[in-house]
Amino acid sequence: MQLNCYIVDDEPSAIETLSLLIKRYCPTLHIVGSACTVDQALQDLHNDSTDILFLDIKMQNETGFDLLHQLNVNIPHIIFVTAHDEYGIQAIKFSATDYLLKPVNTEELIAAVHKVTLKKQMEKQQMELLLEAYQQAKHVQQKRIALADQNEIRYILIENIICCKSDNSYTTFYIAHQTAPIVVSTPISEYENILSPYGFQRIHQSWLINKSKVLSYKKEDGGFLIMENMLSVPVSRQRKHLLKEL
Repeated sequence: MQLNCYIVDDEPSAIETLSLLIKRYCPTLHIVGSACTVDQALQDLHNDSTDILFLDIKMQNETGFDLLHQLNVNIPHIIFVTAHDEYGIQAIKFSATDYLLKPVNTEELIAAVHKVTLKKQMEKQQMELLLEAYQQAKHVQQKRIALADQNEIRYILIENIICCKSDNSYTTFYIAHQTAPIVVSTPISEYENILSPYGFQRIHQSWLINKSKVLSYKKEDGGFLIMENMLSVPVSRQRKHLLKEL
């Protein structure tokens, strides 16, 4: 899997060293450019074609975080490369894929790139599963749905799904007879299209419910449903008319 990367560091020698390591030990990476300042990086990073940003943190009169605050494009994987380990907590807050200390250790660099590759492969596999499931759903013959997390792919009976909850680009599935929910890195809108032929209803921006798993409707606190697993699911004001269908 070929991935594009970009390097930002205020020291040209550091850019050269990291570039040599990448070319020698990470053949799947293609270096599309580099910059020594935040302004220069902002001029170059104007589309979504960059998969990995190798970013120095402490630069002259500015930091890598200054760049992240101003970026208008989505770069899915940030790998901080810095000589200052006190910035680790800030890196975590930015959900960095990895954090490398200078001088860069070759094995740690390879491991960081491998982590990105695995995530990319999972995203591709998840999309293939979704497309396959959607094709089956059009014929209303599908009995199971494939849900992939970072560790495994589970094949779940659709009739056992109680409800789904959205969390930005993630969806949490609550399954009958299972204590632990399943979290997948796919937005709930994708599953709304797949599951609607099987009696699922979007009764809130964040919730998709199986109509056959509803126990009751509580009118207090704005209104919410009690599901078979005793989970309380809010009903948005704009969608209360859908309760008639339930």
